[in-house]
Amino acid sequence: MDTGNVSAIISAVSGISGVLFGNSFVAVKEWLVHRGERRKATEYLAIIVVSHLDRFANGCSHVAFDDGTAYGRPAGPDGEEFTPTTTPPVFQPLDIDVEWKVLPVDLMYAILRLPDQHEQLQSWLAGIAEFDDDYPDHTDYFRKRRREYASLGLQASDLARQLRKHVGMPLEDDPAPNGWNRDQELRELIRQIDAAQAEHNRRLAEVTAKTPAVSTPE
Repeated sequence: MDTGNVSAIISAVSGISGVLFGNSFVAVKEWLVHRGERRKATEYLAIIVVSHLDRFANGCSHVAFDDGTAYGRPAGPDGEEFTPTTTPPVFQPLDIDVEWKVLPVDLMYAILRLPDQHEQLQSWLAGIAEFDDDYPDHTDYFRKRRREYASLGLQASDLARQLRKHVGMPLEDDPAPNGWNRDQELRELIRQIDAAQAEHNRRLAEVTAKTPAVSTPE
């Protein structure tokens, strides 16, 4: 192979290498820019959505601690009937102007599904209230309302914690300056309600066991 051909080949290879290197540099630069923009979009989403989730969890907490009384007395207009004193909170994630697609699918799905779970809970409680004949205490209705809203509040709080962790935000698990911790209080409330329900079921089983069976005439 003569010197001219070698020089031509070298020149061609150098040209191709230069083009490939240039294209690779542009691709890497675009990837880094896109990565930075995605990171900023994710951090912005986390800051905004965590705030909404925390407010929703607080609203659920207010409902969970609503036992139908006001100042220690039944909150009904007649002063005898127990009635809700709180309005359920609202969480509408699709109204929040953020880029949801930057989140992992499982986390995005769990957050966007929260309003559906809330709607199902409200429908379930409405059915209980419609057929509730436990006037004026409405014990079963309030027990279920309080427990399920406590559970929903903890779920929203956990999603906020996952979102904080995803972007490296502080987890904020420390109690408030007065020592009150919302999530701890909600977990304790669930424990108390479950214990009361278990005791109720135990007593009901004892009464049922002691009640003689009624024979029907043939």
